Amino acid sequence: MKPALLLLLGLCLAAPASGAAAPQEPPPSKAGFIVAPVVYYTPETRIAWGFVGIHYFRLFTPTRPSRLSSYRFNVIRTQNKQTTAQVDWELYFAGDDFLLDGTAKFSYYPNRLYGTGNRTREEDREDYTSRNWRLQLEPQVRVGESVYAGVHLETQSIDIRSVEPGGMLESGAVLGGAGGSINGLGLFAKWDSRDNTFSTTRGAYGAVFLNRYLRALGGDYAYTQLSLDGRLYRPLGRNTVLAAQAVFKSVWGGCPFQALPMFGGLNLLRGYYDGRYRDRAMLALQAECRLSLNRRVGLCGFAGVAQVQQRLGLLELDGFHAAAGAGVRYRFNPREKLVIRLDAGFAGPKPAFYLTFAEAF
Repeated sequence: MKPALLLLLGLCLAAPASGAAAPQEPPPSKAGFIVAPVVYYTPETRIAWGFVGIHYFRLFTPTRPSRLSSYRFNVIRTQNKQTTAQVDWELYFAGDDFLLDGTAKFSYYPNRLYGTGNRTREEDREDYTSRNWRLQLEPQVRVGESVYAGVHLETQSIDIRSVEPGGMLESGAVLGGAGGSINGLGLFAKWDSRDNTFSTTRGAYGAVFLNRYLRALGGDYAYTQLSLDGRLYRPLGRNTVLAAQAVFKSVWGGCPFQALPMFGGLNLLRGYYDGRYRDRAMLALQAECRLSLNRRVGLCGFAGVAQVQQRLGLLELDGFHAAAGAGVRYRFNPREKLVIRLDAGFAGPKPAFYLTFAEAF
């Protein structure tokens, strides 16, 4: 438990962007850059250390300022001998008429596979190690007041470095056990009326993605992926916000296990090992209550349920896995609602701790 408390080190280095500011009403920030060391604990990593950072800025036009743009980055090493380096960016241009999202990630990752299905057991666990590269781009344009449409472009390289002798990966019982390339493209549409993309207090978000992964694009797998994501935010009084999210994902065709719908980890059902349950369809529901104590510090309570099945029609009312937890928020830029969050999620006898920028959803 004690290593997780060192997460607070990152909070100590966080500070608002420089510049003159009135005591009660500072002017809107144009730019800021923060890098902080972190030490934390999660089920996926055990003790992990490294640094995280964010550069945020606003791209102005002569008449219309855009939303806050940013790129976030991290380099992490873990007690499980995992190494990750990742950059995520969200760039708003021309008064929000054009948006470019993207992710670039490298990982060398000893990991776990429990097979597929909603009832896998702890004794089904199989350890393996892979080295992965991933690049994702999502250019999009605004086609309505709060509506965006765009193209999803993705490429992944998965190199399986070691597997358990005689296990399901070595035997070929699970598609994807030999690694390979995943290349795809798709279309998506989004409705986004959120007042802030980092820490929303009111509005709604809805997105539908339909992606196709093809051998004709140089990949080793051919499958189709559908993803639906809906979110709603409602203020409850002056200092409290209720946030809710529903996520559905499904795949058809020869999908490798690395890309199967799953839950757990940093954002979706915190408390579960990321990928503990995976299959061809997944439904997750979660909600948060966010309470502001003052301009900089807040608290959050969250809970959710999720399950995976081979197809949507097999989802069961008594098949959902539950998780809950609580967290602390620190606003290093109160005007722009930029936050660092420290969460403890519970889905078993031991808590999982998470530290990152921005809310989970």
